[in-house]
Amino acid sequence: MAMTKTLTQRKSTTAAAAKRAQARAEQAKFRMTEYTPLWERPGFLVRRLHQIHVAMFMEELAAEQVTPVQYGLLSILVDMPGLDQLSVAEEVGIDRANVHDVLKRLESRKLLMRVVDPLNKRRKICLPTQEGMEFVARHHAGMQASQKRLLDPLTEDERTTFVELLHKLIEANNGFGRTVLRPSRGKLLALSKSRK
Repeated sequence: MAMTKTLTQRKSTTAAAAKRAQARAEQAKFRMTEYTPLWERPGFLVRRLHQIHVAMFMEELAAEQVTPVQYGLLSILVDMPGLDQLSVAEEVGIDRANVHDVLKRLESRKLLMRVVDPLNKRRKICLPTQEGMEFVARHHAGMQASQKRLLDPLTEDERTTFVELLHKLIEANNGFGRTVLRPSRGKLLALSKSRK
């Protein structure tokens, strides 16, 4: 009986070893010939850097419970009051459904209001409230601090180069986003000056 048990264990071990060998052979078939480690993939690095920036931003503005997208959207409305929802989506680079949710949250906090466009009843114009304008001004330093913290490891020249390269990548690949980001007026002015 002990011998039968030992034979069964050996068969089981042999069968398991054969399955492992077969699995390794299957994996070998699908191995990439040119494997790129995760930390050398630009997409992964950009995503990780974004996570770090969001964490820094949230830390700087922790008391306000505002996200970078919410603050960015509100600051655009302070700079360019009177945009409709579609224009806001193009300025921030997020789709209309998401921009609607962000506008709704900011409106519920009384930081902006939406009014029907008197010239086109189907459009709603987005306007920052007085409280919204004060909110952007009050937290501008915290937003700037999060940007500075993110770039602190770089020298001044590296920061300039890094931001220029980000602009170049975004402009060249803008059409691949879920929504097209409209180039900012400041960026267009800087581009036109650099080409002269």
